[in-house]
Amino acid sequence: MKARLIFLSLLFLSALNLKAQQCTPVITSPRLGTMFQNEVVFCNSESETLSTTQTYATYQWYKQEWDWQTPNTNPWVAISGATSQTLTINGSSDMLYYFKVVVNENDCAGESEPILADGYVYGLPFMMADFQPGTYEEVNGEYNVCNGASVQLNDGFPLVYGIHTWFKCVPGTIPASPTDPCIIPGETGDSYTATTSGNYGFYACTQYCPDQCEFLGDFAFIKLNFGNWNFCESLSTGETKPKENSLSIYPNPATQVLYIGRESDKKYPEVTIIDMSGKLIQQKKNHQYNEAIDVSSLVPGTYMIVSKSADGKLYRNKFIKK
Repeated sequence: MKARLIFLSLLFLSALNLKAQQCTPVITSPRLGTMFQNEVVFCNSESETLSTTQTYATYQWYKQEWDWQTPNTNPWVAISGATSQTLTINGSSDMLYYFKVVVNENDCAGESEPILADGYVYGLPFMMADFQPGTYEEVNGEYNVCNGASVQLNDGFPLVYGIHTWFKCVPGTIPASPTDPCIIPGETGDSYTATTSGNYGFYACTQYCPDQCEFLGDFAFIKLNFGNWNFCESLSTGETKPKENSLSIYPNPATQVLYIGRESDKKYPEVTIIDMSGKLIQQKKNHQYNEAIDVSSLVPGTYMIVSKSADGKLYRNKFIKK
């Protein structure tokens, strides 16, 4: 019985000793894991404080440069003077480094799992323009748009960027002065709807890092010229265009098929059917003037049909689907 008690006592003490030796510090920080597990994602101009969730007698922090290869062969280097429970890292010198801490407490010695100090990775902003079909044409990189139409301009990375400054011309400086006449007052969102002529673009700051802002330059701007162009049809009255911008179309009204074109053109690279709200309904490529266009599936009503000739000229016609 005595021998059994001695054995159990030794076993208990061994377990306590093993438990004491199994100290594993855990690194924490305000932004650890907010975007990616085991990573601190912080901004270039900011600093971040690393710490351990437990208190130990001694600390030594180490850093290792990131490497795209696996395994990482870069050495772990002891950080001079980094012997306290906390370590402050910053976006200018510590980005893309791994960090860990080695600790001691009596007979306990251990080290943490490494964490990566990552920089805020983001896509550069770019602008997308959403035109209403049949209301614009591109000429030498600029866009002629019909009066009464609109063009929605959007940041291609809306989830990345927060506050925007929208411009109707190229500003004199970036960031622009609050009194710069190119600024569109009150427009700070991801999109802007243009209805007047101008050279449009924006300057945007990342949402996660408000001090990190991007401006791609005037080459990323878009020039819109609103006017009563010869390809336009009145969007308010529904009046048809001059005859010289129309083609022969029959039958009109149509129930099953529609013929459009003239023999002199032979072929039209593109023919588009649009409803009166500007929505694209049907499109045909490489249309021959003597070929029938099937309109049997269209809902009865009035439609516009836009035809583009081989030399780039646009024609617009109205037809009624019965």
